[in-house]
Amino acid sequence: MSKSTIDITNQKFILELNAALAMENAGVERLQTRIEETSLPEAKQRLEHHLEESQQHQQLLQQLISNMNGNPTSEKLGLPLPSYPQDMKAMMDKTMTKQEYELKRSEEDMIIENAEVCCYLMMIQKCQMAGGIFLDAIGPLSKIMNDEQEQADWIKTHSPGMLAQLWPKIQSAVAASAPPFSL
Repeated sequence: MSKSTIDITNQKFILELNAALAMENAGVERLQTRIEETSLPEAKQRLEHHLEESQQHQQLLQQLISNMNGNPTSEKLGLPLPSYPQDMKAMMDKTMTKQEYELKRSEEDMIIENAEVCCYLMMIQKCQMAGGIFLDAIGPLSKIMNDEQEQADWIKTHSPGMLAQLWPKIQSAVAASAPPFSL
């Protein structure tokens, strides 16, 4: 690769690393909120563990960016969250129980973790293709990707148990608010 090609590739990679850092910055903020929201002790403990990992991810990304003579961002990138169609959103907001909301947030967590895995996988593959100084980023990016995959897998594995714990409360709330049946 020529010097100018390396410089352009380096600048583009710094942008991608900063996008990942902005995603981690938003993720740390979300995890702090999720820890407060979560009623299930095992889920709370896992979120606290992933918060620590995410703070380490921020440090790893900041170091990679600095090592490439870039400036780490403090911005937060929007996370890929599903939503209800606008005409249904108000009804869901009014009728969703705390437990339904907790399950919805867990679903969002799994979507976010899987999106992060995709981002890190693509960056790792780009590093492999670019070679040279980019190879140094593979280790830290692989560690981050593996942590994100472990979190996504944990949510997937524990979702049935979370649902089983929250479902009776959801059913009770629905039964309590249902109008009496009449013919």
